Amino acid sequence: MSVDKQVRVGTKLLGAGLPPLVQTMYDNPMPRDKEQLDELIRRIGSLNAMGCDLIRFSYPSFEDRESFSYICSHSPIPVVADIHFDYKLALDAIQAGAHKIRINPGNIGARWKVDEVLAAAKDHNVAIRIGLNSGSLPKGDDPPAKLMSDTALTYLNWFEQASFTNSVVSLKASDENLTIEANRLFASQSGYPLHLGVTEAGSVVSAVVRSTWALGQLLSEGIGSTLRISITGEIETEVQAGVELLRTLGLRRKGIRIVSCPRCGRASFDSQGFLASVEQDLLGINKDLTVAIMGCQVNGPGEAKSADIAITGIGNAIFLYVKGELVRKVSVDEAKSALLEAIEDAE
Repeated sequence: MSVDKQVRVGTKLLGAGLPPLVQTMYDNPMPRDKEQLDELIRRIGSLNAMGCDLIRFSYPSFEDRESFSYICSHSPIPVVADIHFDYKLALDAIQAGAHKIRINPGNIGARWKVDEVLAAAKDHNVAIRIGLNSGSLPKGDDPPAKLMSDTALTYLNWFEQASFTNSVVSLKASDENLTIEANRLFASQSGYPLHLGVTEAGSVVSAVVRSTWALGQLLSEGIGSTLRISITGEIETEVQAGVELLRTLGLRRKGIRIVSCPRCGRASFDSQGFLASVEQDLLGINKDLTVAIMGCQVNGPGEAKSADIAITGIGNAIFLYVKGELVRKVSVDEAKSALLEAIEDAE
C-alpha cells in the first residue's frame, strides 16, 4: 500500500501529484422544498466561486434521498454523503447519486455489511472516505496516533481484499498535535490520499489558529489531498480559511489576495467597514490579484504601490491605484464600484 494513489470523486481527481482541494460540510438539515433546494444550489455555486471544491452532507434518514439526489444532480461540485451506523443508508446514498461517501467501517457493523457498501460503490464509481476520529476508535493499548493509523490500514486492507481502491482516509482529533502525529505516521506507511482536519476546533479564531498550525505543517510536508477548516460558524468562513491557507503555502494561485490595515487612531477612512461591504464580492472573483484596502497616509500609499489594485482613503478623498499608479480619485460612495470595475478590467 506504499504506492501513491489518485482517487476520482465525481469530476475531481485528488491524490499524488495533484494540488489539495478545499471541502466544507453543509450546516443545516437537507431542505425538502424545491425553492429551498434551488437556493441551496445557488449557495453551493457561491461557495464554489470562493474556492470550495467538494461539499459534504449528513445523510441520517432515508427521507433525505429525494433532496440529496436533487443536490447531487444539480451541484456544481462533487457531493459527499456522511453516513453513520446504518450500512443501508450508505447504499441508499450511493443509489441517490453521491460522488463519495464517508463511513467509519467500525460503526457500520459486520464486515459483510462493509463489503456490500464496497460492492455498490465500485459499481457506481463512488469514492469512499474512511473517516476516523480519535473519539471513535476501537479499544487498544497502542498510543492514539498509532491506533488511528493502524486502524485505517486495517480497513484499507479489507477494502483491497474486496478489490476496492478508490479510497480516501481521514485521521482527525480535536488535539492538533495528535492530528499531526497520526497523519504523518499514516503517510509514512500508505500512499492513499488523506483528507485533513482538526475536528471540533471551536469558533473562528481558535479553529483557524489550531487548524493552520496542524494542517499547515502537514501540507508543507506534502501530506494531504483535501482539507476542511472546521469552524463553529459560517461554512463560507471555512472555505475562505481553507483557500487562504493554500494560497499562503503557495499551493493555490487563483483568487483575490486581500491586504487591509487594522484599525488605529490614524485612520481617516473606514477601511474595516469598506472591506466588510466588498469582501464577499472579492472572494467570488477567480483572478490572481492582490488587492489592498488601506485607511491612512502612513502605510496606504506604500501598500498601494505593491498591490495590483488598491483603495486608499485619506480624509474625504479615496484614491484608486492600479499597478502602483494613481488612476482615479473618487468619493466614498463611488469607491466600491470603482474598485470592482478596476478588478474586472485587470488582466
